[in-house]
Amino acid sequence: MAGPVDMSEVHASLDHMRTQICHCGLKGECLGCKGIEMVRAQAEAVVAAASQPILLQVAQEASMKDMANRFQAMSERLMSDPDIRRSAEEMQQKLMSDPETRQLIEELMRRLGAPPEE
Repeated sequence: MAGPVDMSEVHASLDHMRTQICHCGLKGECLGCKGIEMVRAQAEAVVAAASQPILLQVAQEASMKDMANRFQAMSERLMSDPDIRRSAEEMQQKLMSDPETRQLIEELMRRLGAPPEE
């Protein structure tokens, strides 16, 4: 890797998204704020790990898998609550109905290597 990674576009996109889904006045107390901060921390962890020499990447891979497993378990626990599940679905519909936000999310997913949503 040639130098430091510029994550300003990712942070700007996450900040923009947070203002659209926040229900607590940006105090960091609602599911939207907490979720955005979780995604921000994961993106930073991925960049930090990928920026390390290959030996450190191998050592950190287990940690990343553990974090992904914990995130998945937490997501499953949250989504088992019908009220939170309904709120998450409404939030997703609201986000994806905004063309600019949808474009930002699709660009972020392309950069992360995920296939585009239909």
